[in-house]
Amino acid sequence: MKKLIVVFSILLLAIFFITGCNNEMFKGGKSANKTQQTVLVELYFADGCSSCAVVEPFLEQLAKEYSRASLILVEAPAWGLYSTPEISDRYRWYFPERSEQSVPNTLFNGLADRIHGVTDYEMIKEKIEALSSQQPMIELEATRETNSASFIFRGKVKNIGSSKLSNLVINGMVFADRGKTGFYYSVVDIFEDEKVTINSLAPGQEKDFAIGVEGLDWEGENLDGVIFVQSVNHEKKVIRQSIFVD
Repeated sequence: MKKLIVVFSILLLAIFFITGCNNEMFKGGKSANKTQQTVLVELYFADGCSSCAVVEPFLEQLAKEYSRASLILVEAPAWGLYSTPEISDRYRWYFPERSEQSVPNTLFNGLADRIHGVTDYEMIKEKIEALSSQQPMIELEATRETNSASFIFRGKVKNIGSSKLSNLVINGMVFADRGKTGFYYSVVDIFEDEKVTINSLAPGQEKDFAIGVEGLDWEGENLDGVIFVQSVNHEKKVIRQSIFVD
């Protein structure tokens, strides 16, 4: 009987030890879903556009439903009220042909996917879900340092995929709540002049970066931002990863 108790005790200890080790390895290691694919949605619109007024509330509703780790929405006026040269230039960079420049134009992780024209809540959500379920190729970290009317984003980008990435840029946008105008994620600036270029990034390779911006009062204007890594090959123009910075 004593032998059975001893054997049983040893088995219990063995099970506890194995389970305990597995738990510690999971907590201390890097789980597969620790790094997730964030979807950056760029809505190109124009003030007074009736079709844009249909799409915009669906996007803003979804932006509230998802966490910023899953979905980041920016509203970029391609022309007219609140537009900037940087926004117009970026829109033409995506679509050099004038026939493609009508609004609304909703881009999901750059040109990974898009909806040109009027759409509904379900179709937008379907595209967000499809992209967010993909395994990311980039791990991105970023923090903000603010001094008066200037700020610096510092961070690190790492290739966590299995193939080399080339022709990348680290870029960013600042956006603000326009309040009564109804544009809650309206782009104020794009860091086109300050962007960081990465010619190639091998699997496992990481690089530090810093993006300095002047002339914006982050705290006073209650701004939010997004830093993103994008392929700039003309046939791709896909955003590989994004991170929200408050």
